[in-house]
Amino acid sequence: MNRIKNIRPGVLVIPDAGLKLKPGQVVEVERLTKQIQAALKNGRLAMTDKPKQEPLASPEPDQDAEPVDLSKLSATDAISRVNEEANPETLKGYMDTEKRRTVIDALKSRLEGLQGAAE
Repeated sequence: MNRIKNIRPGVLVIPDAGLKLKPGQVVEVERLTKQIQAALKNGRLAMTDKPKQEPLASPEPDQDAEPVDLSKLSATDAISRVNEEANPETLKGYMDTEKRRTVIDALKSRLEGLQGAAE
């Protein structure tokens, strides 16, 4: 078995292996398909030798950092930024200005995840 990790900041889809990997996700595959090999070569995936314990919570971003204008990012980059954000107030602020359905869905999902973790 081979262990691969998505090292991109966004979701990585590998159709010939039937995979949809979230940022940082590690999976075991029986064989390296052509698309997996290409992703490894292009720096989208990395091989991992043994399971590493994933951190329970993402590191807290700098609280003084200025919120990013999601409308200036592509939908994929905006969703990636939403998934990295740990401040519910910032996420709620994004909800007020965001128009793209996919980004709004990601915002709702992230807010639910943060509220569930707080309980």
